[in-house]
Amino acid sequence: MESTTIVTHFRPIYTLFILILMITLFIMIFRNRHKVINGFTIAIITLTSLAVSAHLTFQIGYLADELGTGGDTVSFNMFIAVVILSLVNPLVYAYKRDSFY
Repeated sequence: MESTTIVTHFRPIYTLFILILMITLFIMIFRNRHKVINGFTIAIITLTSLAVSAHLTFQIGYLADELGTGGDTVSFNMFIAVVILSLVNPLVYAYKRDSFY
């Protein structure tokens, strides 16, 4: 079934965004005195990952509708993980810095 494998080709992109967001979260939590990440970096990473992931989720829905198949629950769960990590990262940064900028 080639129609179902088309949707699974989007999963590595979701995985990449989840890894990037987790790495930035760990850097913010475990950093010492070095300023590696600032508020602008967090905002750009968050907005980019959210925008691209939302577009991919929309495209998966569009492909599922056109091909007559069901949606991909794994990709949707990965999108939810991206959204949660994208919300947690600015909150952790604001908590650690007491201000966003």
